[in-house]
Amino acid sequence: MFRSFQSGKPQSLDVVRTIADTLAPPLVLPYSFEICRRAIDDIVLVSDDEMREAMAAAYRNLKLALEPGGAAAIAGMMGPLRERLQGKRVCVIVCGSNIDFSGFLNHLQRSQTERPAEE
Repeated sequence: MFRSFQSGKPQSLDVVRTIADTLAPPLVLPYSFEICRRAIDDIVLVSDDEMREAMAAAYRNLKLALEPGGAAAIAGMMGPLRERLQGKRVCVIVCGSNIDFSGFLNHLQRSQTERPAEE
């Protein structure tokens, strides 16, 4: 959808390259594009690492086990939208716990090992 918004018309993907496969369908249909164009003001991208960090933060602070796509909104708040949302009251709807334990644990471990040591 991000690419569709940029171009102004529905786009397709040749390959899905994200851990949040639920958020990267291979194509955007014209009907869906028009609904989103009317209802959405902006779309921001988050990286796989940002989603892993959001998954870890949601688990640590909220005891929520989210799949990567379910953590994308939190990743957006923690990353590209952080300054824009600072000082504002924000509501985030998170969903998506369609992940098995080993996959979830793998993402949490990668989140911990790739994070710089905190002092």
